[in-house]
Amino acid sequence: MDAKPPRTPIDAELDWQALRLRKIVHKQFELWAITRIIHGLDDPEIEWVTQQAVPAREEGKRALLDLYLPQFRLAVEIDELQHVDQVEQDRLRERHVIDTANVEFWRWKMQEIRTLDDARKRIDKLVRDIRKRKRAQIEDKTFVPFRFGRTYDPAEWIARGGVSIQDDARFRRHIDVARLFGKDLAVHRSGMLRLTKSVQVWFPKLYPNKEWDNALLDDGQRIVQRLAADVNAGGDPEPLPLGSGSGETRLVFAHYRDEFGRIYYRFVGAFEHVGQDGHSADFRRVGQRITVDGVGGFEILRE
Repeated sequence: MDAKPPRTPIDAELDWQALRLRKIVHKQFELWAITRIIHGLDDPEIEWVTQQAVPAREEGKRALLDLYLPQFRLAVEIDELQHVDQVEQDRLRERHVIDTANVEFWRWKMQEIRTLDDARKRIDKLVRDIRKRKRAQIEDKTFVPFRFGRTYDPAEWIARGGVSIQDDARFRRHIDVARLFGKDLAVHRSGMLRLTKSVQVWFPKLYPNKEWDNALLDDGQRIVQRLAADVNAGGDPEPLPLGSGSGETRLVFAHYRDEFGRIYYRFVGAFEHVGQDGHSADFRRVGQRITVDGVGGFEILRE
């Protein structure tokens, strides 16, 4: 039997787009509207995301946007935000949640649509608006074209000179993050990577799990590091080692899963240790961006 030909990057990108659309296949009208927007734009430089996680009105819960365009911080919401059951909530706790404070919403209620022609006109108007936003960013020299796979490449972020919490920089493995700082590692599994005497890279899970009950709080300005309690026994967690994190700055690349369940690490800020009790340590954000040169030099741009 002839061997199958190797997959090409085009195949991979097509799979990626199809999988994103498959996430909304159960919502027929939304699927029609979103695919018309995407095909109407027909622009590989514009990034689009389906099922983007956002905070729900109920505290501690999450909801899903139908369509999100991160370059323009524009969300498309057809009918209401999609709320999910508890099983899905448990999955979503591992997803990165965007801050909607600076997101513009384009809302569309199905009951407002009278005819198919009306629906086409509304979508075509939105497509023209998105193209106008792109042209404005190009004129301002702020537009960063989307390139499939580039967001995961450490070389891309070294070339850009660093990463910020606003960037959609994603790194598949610890060793990819290490490359930003000039470290060529074959493997790295520890939760910490020492850079200097007082600075470490930290790879935490910022949601409850078997070992830790860490949390990102106060709109991303604070991290509480806490050992998990033994839920089955109902006991208190073990105390953290004395001085854990004391005097340190941590460059935090948090553990997340994407909409397909794949692990990646995302920069959420530079944090300094500011306090500790027996069971938890408190960290406050001191920087939203770090510069890197790829050969070991780095700088925290402090807030």
